[in-house]
Amino acid sequence: MPNAKLKQNLWLAIAFASLNACMLAGMSMFAKLLSEYFGPVEVTFFRNAFSLVALFGWLFFARQLFVLKTQRPWAHLFRATIGTIGITLGMWAVSLMSLAETTVLLFTSPLWTLILSMLFLKECVGPYRISAIILGFIGIVVVANPFAGEIQLPLLGLIAGLGWGFVSGSVDTILRWMGSTENASTTTFYFMLFGTLILGLHWPFAEIQANSFSLPALLIICGLGATGLISLLAKSQSFRLGEASVIAPFMYTMIIWSMLFDYLFWDNIPSWNVIVGALIIICANLIILFRERQKGRLSGKQSGPCQPEAQ
Repeated sequence: MPNAKLKQNLWLAIAFASLNACMLAGMSMFAKLLSEYFGPVEVTFFRNAFSLVALFGWLFFARQLFVLKTQRPWAHLFRATIGTIGITLGMWAVSLMSLAETTVLLFTSPLWTLILSMLFLKECVGPYRISAIILGFIGIVVVANPFAGEIQLPLLGLIAGLGWGFVSGSVDTILRWMGSTENASTTTFYFMLFGTLILGLHWPFAEIQANSFSLPALLIICGLGATGLISLLAKSQSFRLGEASVIAPFMYTMIIWSMLFDYLFWDNIPSWNVIVGALIIICANLIILFRERQKGRLSGKQSGPCQPEAQ
């Protein structure tokens, strides 16, 4: 019976991880649709505000408000500021490029996490993971495809997409630093709270079209908030039921959903270089994941101070 329970939890974890990937792609789709009515700052504001209200409501009715107690408010403010910048860059990127192109650039996040962890957390990075970093950046070059005579992606879109991946990797590094004292619900709530307050300061300068508060726009805002919230809940459930090393590969199904939404809503099919570049970057990430798991087994922990990596 225990083995059956573990197997059931494994399949549930995979299902929730796959749902998370689908909802993240859906959130990007709604963000792209909403970019016809609002600028990226306003799109990010709606995403944060909707999730903040929903999360607070859930904590209130579940009588879990005690998780909001923290002794590190400034760390939460720092994390929220960095993370909000990253999501805004992502919302900007989807307004300039296809969902598939933006998703591929977001997949560079683990590469940046590894680099930043090596530089600031003094984690040891051996030849395998260094090779994975190099492979990942080769994938970026393939996606940009400068060999065609000019970079095939919009330059601002490329910068925004890579910026989203970089900031996402930075946030993961910050969470490693904060994880010893703060739980997931606490960091998520304060991320949404501070992010909403920071973005609210921009409203006097907001980019608002004449029909921004029409019924279609309001429905898109609801879709953006709902997919963002479901993604958050699915991610939490997947990590509660399964190991990160099992869950992480299923996140890459996000590229499939992104391509599907690109085709259905914008009649856009990704070019060969985006597909090949995505495969290269995903392979690089899987190498990093494999080495992180192997290193965790050898040292008895997932990550930590620099130690000689087994060859």
